[in-house]
Amino acid sequence: MELWISQEQQKINKFNKKLFPGILLEAVLLTLVFGVGTEEMLHILTKGDVPVMFVALTGGSILFWLLLERWQRFGVPVGVVCFVCAAVLFMVLHTHVQNGMTGLWNQTIEVLGSKAGIYLTQYTVSEENMANDQFIFWMLLALVTGLVAFAVLRLRLRFITILWSMGFPVLIFMLNVQPDRVKLAVFYLSAFLLVNWMHSERDTGQTSVENTVVFLAGTILVCLAVAVSGGVFRMIVPQEQYQSSELVANARTEFLDQTDRLRFKTGKVNSLPNGRLKAAGAWTASDDTALTVQMDQPDSLYLRGFVGSVYDGDEWKSISTADAWKVRDLFYWLHQDGFYGQTQIAGIRNVVEDDSLSKESGSIRIQNQNADSRYLYTPYEMAEIPERYTGETSLTDSTLRSGGLFGKRDYTLKSMGNLVKDFTTLGAEGYQVLSKGDARNLREDESYYNAFVYEEDTALPAVLESLFTQELGNAGNRKQGHTDYYTAISRIRAYFEKNMTYSTATNVYDGAGDFTKNFLTESKIGHSVHYATAAALMFRYYGIPSRYVEGYLITPDDVKDKNKGDSIQISGKNGHAWTEIYIDGLGWVPVEMTPEYYGVMEEPDLTVGLEAEGSKAAALPETETKTENPPEIQTHWNLKLAIMGLARFLLLLLIVFDIFCVLFFLVISGLRIIAEAKRKKAFAAADNRAAVRAMTGYAAKLYAHGTYTDELTEAYKNTWQIGEKAAFSPHNISDKERKTAEQCVKNIKTELKTKTRWYDLWIIKYIERLL
Repeated sequence: MELWISQEQQKINKFNKKLFPGILLEAVLLTLVFGVGTEEMLHILTKGDVPVMFVALTGGSILFWLLLERWQRFGVPVGVVCFVCAAVLFMVLHTHVQNGMTGLWNQTIEVLGSKAGIYLTQYTVSEENMANDQFIFWMLLALVTGLVAFAVLRLRLRFITILWSMGFPVLIFMLNVQPDRVKLAVFYLSAFLLVNWMHSERDTGQTSVENTVVFLAGTILVCLAVAVSGGVFRMIVPQEQYQSSELVANARTEFLDQTDRLRFKTGKVNSLPNGRLKAAGAWTASDDTALTVQMDQPDSLYLRGFVGSVYDGDEWKSISTADAWKVRDLFYWLHQDGFYGQTQIAGIRNVVEDDSLSKESGSIRIQNQNADSRYLYTPYEMAEIPERYTGETSLTDSTLRSGGLFGKRDYTLKSMGNLVKDFTTLGAEGYQVLSKGDARNLREDESYYNAFVYEEDTALPAVLESLFTQELGNAGNRKQGHTDYYTAISRIRAYFEKNMTYSTATNVYDGAGDFTKNFLTESKIGHSVHYATAAALMFRYYGIPSRYVEGYLITPDDVKDKNKGDSIQISGKNGHAWTEIYIDGLGWVPVEMTPEYYGVMEEPDLTVGLEAEGSKAAALPETETKTENPPEIQTHWNLKLAIMGLARFLLLLLIVFDIFCVLFFLVISGLRIIAEAKRKKAFAAADNRAAVRAMTGYAAKLYAHGTYTDELTEAYKNTWQIGEKAAFSPHNISDKERKTAEQCVKNIKTELKTKTRWYDLWIIKYIERLL
């Protein structure tokens, strides 16, 4: 009996020794996937250094649980004891663990807010002994990570491993960061091998030495394949390219563009470029319905979607998430008081006593049919922020992102009637109310928001500032105050009307220089995107905060004869780009700077209320702008456009004709080659009867196209008789008769080529395919 027990124990010990290589391999793979992967992800999210002990303790925890599982006699009791000890340790140190975890949470919120514009709640922490508290939390997290990794392996949760491997792509595209390349390569290689290991373990039911050896051999082959692929990649793509962030940034941009096209139906009804100026070519739009609008009080409105605050020469962008995060406290307190940039005009209207201005608010239902659905299209007169859009966002009161996987396509807003058409009167009366000290909270909130706007939305590239000085004259010292609004609007409009030409047929500018500079000095032709961009920057030159906006117009014609609740169809042609400026005390208002759109929307009397409103207005220096007199005789731009258009049309016709000719020649040549091949095959048939029938039929077709000598006519008749014999007579056809028919065909072809005109010969050869 004792001998039997001893032998059985030896078998168990021997069995465990065989399992140890597999256990060690599992521990290494789990540590690389869950230990190294968690360490790098947390490093990205917290921007802090994760202790080296984290990975080591994670690996030790994993190895401990794997060995404990194989230790059959004491495995369960020891596991229970360890769990109880860990629980007791947590209870003793829970204050330190909680403080350290909260500190790391706040660090993560900083990264998410500044990089991705994700605003989450931060909590108060004790800075005393924070480093020690975070270290304790790291160690506890390592133990938990090891236990989770062990559970994933034993439960064969391969989908968890695959899901975990998606973490890095999400962080790369969401935060625009670059993880450590070595750790990233090790992580994905280990994740791939771990999934395969779990699959092989499931098939065999155990982790034997043989399985371990086979798996290690496969691992070596995979590593060699990766190394060879990397070497080939480095040979194809220069090192400075794949190591630069530009390659990754372009890939990220292209990925996001394709994703947006699928999610939001971008570019379906018109060619608004979403702020990307160098993608703005000819203006195109369809008659398809972009928006369906229902209003309690039908009125003409500007519906703004994309709002661009930052200009870099290539495109307009919304305020960066990093800059927005820096002023989050400002907007937190403004929003606590109910002050939002999108509802500022309605707020001023509520404190102004003027019965001539629209005051009653009603609902506006907007159904997005085919427009870009990444934004909510909102009027300037919006009375309150929609539900779930209150609070702080990375766009800081400029654009309302639609949200959702495919955007929000049906929503209702609360808005007043058209106040934009009376913004000069409203601004003047509102300024008087605020200057008297009435509506104190509104006045204080506006002053804080005003300071932010002047800091953010007056930035101007140096190259454009020097250009505007040359083109517009001296704008004065902007630190002392901006030019009055009426003067700025008048001067910019006059400049456009004198120097620029409106045209929807505009080429895409893909040069390396500044988009606006090219528009003003080189092409001098553009549509609303060009005018709105240049005007916004010119207002900044005059010291007036301004932004670029894309959206849709509900024109007076659209609402004509419409009643409450009627559906108003806004087509893609109503898409438009315009400039908005900030009026001190009033807020953002649209100003139309594209000459072709003058009069499309109702416009206020710009000579009333804009000359000297606001404490930041300053006098414009009296300077003369030197301009060159144009030659007396010059070609008008419209004529030039017509000539250019005609030349392009003719060139297009020529290209289409050339392509048609080439394709036609290829087709008819191919058909001729095929017909000739079939004919030769028929003539070379082994059966004389079949060959003669084919030759006779071919000779008849050739003979019908010309006139021949009497000798050749007699030969043709003789050949025709031979053909009739081959077709209807039971007698055999001799080789001599076959050669006679063959010679007749040859003579007719020679005679036909000699006496036929080139055009008829071409028809016979390529159209009828007889030669």
